[in-house]
Amino acid sequence: MNNDYFILEDGEQTGPFTFDELMDMGLDIHTRVLSPLADNWQDACDLPEFYPYFESIGVYLPTGDNLASFWWRLLAFMIDYLIISFVLSFIIMMVAPGFLMSIMQSYNDMLKSAHNIAYSDMLKLQFALYFAILVNDLIGGLSPMKGSIGKRVCKLVVVDIDGTGLSFGKALLRSIGKIISLSFYGLGFLSIFFSEHRQAMHDYLAKTYVVKR
Repeated sequence: MNNDYFILEDGEQTGPFTFDELMDMGLDIHTRVLSPLADNWQDACDLPEFYPYFESIGVYLPTGDNLASFWWRLLAFMIDYLIISFVLSFIIMMVAPGFLMSIMQSYNDMLKSAHNIAYSDMLKLQFALYFAILVNDLIGGLSPMKGSIGKRVCKLVVVDIDGTGLSFGKALLRSIGKIISLSFYGLGFLSIFFSEHRQAMHDYLAKTYVVKR
């Protein structure tokens, strides 16, 4: 059985190479490869036998088998939310303890009366929370972890169609899209149930995917 591979370099066919030789050469996802099991040239990222190699170098190609479910993504978000809430509360206590006291007073007033609520303070707190979520998501998406701490704990990564990390533009667009979804009661997340690639609204906007490591 022929186990030889050929690749295109500057438009020229080179080879044959064994599978191990290609791994040692540092195969790129866009390298054009002629597999012994195919009659036509393909990108290396389209050949399943190379997936473990790409994962070993931090490239997680989105396939039908490794897309993260809604529930894993929800758990990752809840972990992030708890961490962000704790950190944000600590910062407010250190920087502006009076503001936190006014929020608590507003909540007590809300329980007692519907006419004496400091809506401006509640809106400030909500803005601070959304901003913290945006920054956390943006930094996580640009980091080597390819995702937030919650995603790291749940063994999830956020990638583009090539399985690589996000550019600043994509990471920012995705983070803004997530805040928009949260502002509308999380409705943008429901598309995960119906999307072919389990994408939320912000994934559609940024053309990103959440996959399992």
